[in-house]
Amino acid sequence: MSLRSLKVPTFIRHSKVKECAIIIGLDASCLIASALCTRAKQAGLVVYQVTHDAQAKVTAPTVSPNSNHHQVRLDLSSSTAVHDLFKKIADADLTPHWLIHCPQRPAPIETLQMTPKDLESIWHVHGFSAFIFGQAAIKAMLKKGVKHRADTRSPTIIFVGAIDAVQSQPNFSGFAAVKAGVRALAQSMAREFDPQGIHVAHVLLNHGDVVGEQFAESVAATCWQIYGQPKQTWTQELELRSFDVAG
Repeated sequence: MSLRSLKVPTFIRHSKVKECAIIIGLDASCLIASALCTRAKQAGLVVYQVTHDAQAKVTAPTVSPNSNHHQVRLDLSSSTAVHDLFKKIADADLTPHWLIHCPQRPAPIETLQMTPKDLESIWHVHGFSAFIFGQAAIKAMLKKGVKHRADTRSPTIIFVGAIDAVQSQPNFSGFAAVKAGVRALAQSMAREFDPQGIHVAHVLLNHGDVVGEQFAESVAATCWQIYGQPKQTWTQELELRSFDVAG
């Protein structure tokens, strides 16, 4: 029997590209981002935990390339840095499969005290970064020819927002305006790319001023449930309230 006549087993001929999670927050102390990373690692996903550094010049992960949890610091509003990150992920034979954009709520600013620079900073970190990360993730997912199968999770992008997007709070006028834009972005992306097999969802958080560990873990658990939803019942928007929020 010649070597040419031998059939290579399917699992060898079609080796599966390993999937990764990208969790985006403002800093490493974000409890929700940490809980999301833990959830992804427990499921066997390679994790890229991205935190914001406006002065960052290096976009490469700062840990061993053999690690399953890469710490990345970059300017969230730099399209070049985001492009470089996704290129490094592709070069590592990984495909983004679960992306969560969850920069935490900023400090309140009275409307009359807010400067144009303050508003621009909020927009860069929360609004513009949502677009460039979402766009880059969708391009990477479509490049791999993603398709929903009943026995697997679908590629999913979740924008974790705030209740301000629909119920503006005092002293958060700039933040509310930007988050309303992110909500609109998520809804438009969902309608455009859900039919192509990419699940896009927006999660409103109504938790007051304090995020506790239990609430963060509950948010992560809910995001994981969204990731596992069958295509016939995909969630596009969900509001999560902590137990101590009245109303």
